[in-house]
Amino acid sequence: MARGLTVQDKKWQAESDARILADADVIKKDRTRLIAAAKEAKVMAKEQKERSTAMTKVAGMKVTVRGRK
Repeated sequence: MARGLTVQDKKWQAESDARILADADVIKKDRTRLIAAAKEAKVMAKEQKERSTAMTKVAGMKVTVRGRK
């Protein structure tokens, strides 16, 4: 867990993590949901890769400021 969290934040985070792990277990046991999730993950990964490529291009751009003296 991250440092600097209050006791209440740590409890909330642990509860949230428990719910996520339980949901993941349910999804893994449901073949239809698991297949759908895997397909969607491929779409999401492709979209993320496209955004990453675009961001890399922007990061490498030479920027000039016009009109400044």
